[in-house]
Amino acid sequence: MLFKTHLTFAIFVILIFINYVSNKVLFAIMVLIATIIPDLDTKNSHVGSNPMMIPLQYTVSHRGIIHSFTTAAILAGLIAIKWPTASFGFFVGYSVHLIMDSFTKKGIQPFWPFKWESKGPILTGGKIEEILFLGLIVVDFLLFWFLILAS
Repeated sequence: MLFKTHLTFAIFVILIFINYVSNKVLFAIMVLIATIIPDLDTKNSHVGSNPMMIPLQYTVSHRGIIHSFTTAAILAGLIAIKWPTASFGFFVGYSVHLIMDSFTKKGIQPFWPFKWESKGPILTGGKIEEILFLGLIVVDFLLFWFLILAS
């Protein structure tokens, strides 16, 4: 999935969970940050194009270890040691990215190091993703209106 689709889906998830978390701002920030982290492993991504990511990209393959719930759990656990209130938002955001990518044709290995893959029919950047992106914008707007503005 593309950066824009990941962000619109992350916003959707934030809006669903926002009334159930104690620190709403921290939760939203962590979800948004974590949802872009898995794509640091490719220079073709919005965030991975930063030259500082080149060493990481030489050591891991795109949609390998970084695109796994194994890494999501480890990183969220490490965050929980020092900042427990941030770890839930981080895990949710990271997981949102993985769930979205599991529906693409390239797929992911959700439980690395196990080789099992989760793949779907969506071509990254294709027409189905564009329709999904536009639909998420509408749903995000409606959720924001009904959950935040109307309450």
